[in-house]
Amino acid sequence: MAKILTWRDEWTLGIDTLDDDHREIVDLLLDIARRFGEAPEHSEGSPESTDTNNAADDSLYDALNHFGAFARRHFQREEEFIRTIEYPGLPDHRSEHALLMAEFTDLVRDLRERGVTRLAVQDLDTLKQWVVAHILGADRKFADHYFQICS
Repeated sequence: MAKILTWRDEWTLGIDTLDDDHREIVDLLLDIARRFGEAPEHSEGSPESTDTNNAADDSLYDALNHFGAFARRHFQREEEFIRTIEYPGLPDHRSEHALLMAEFTDLVRDLRERGVTRLAVQDLDTLKQWVVAHILGADRKFADHYFQICS
């Protein structure tokens, strides 16, 4: 499977701990895409499993759960950082994190209900957008605030 997401230097916030987390999130997503993305020639429909109790089927959900748990820990670290710099947008940022985790939980629940064992291109694209939109949007705002108060 082709790379669906590669870290780009322009995504760097300049805050090492958070940038390291963001790189890890991208790496985790890339690993999921490599291991569980469907082959391009099968990308027209959503792949489904006939036996969802299979250990191989569970490995996708183990990987997604690991990804979600890491994202949750990252959001907690990010919120703590934002609190320490007294960023006025913290309540909105915290709400965005809660919404992102709810969206992720809904996606995983939907995949499981459909019995998916290989992620379709559109599912991987949803995860990619989930990651990139937050890093380039809300995270950029608090990073700009941080560097303004540091100068």
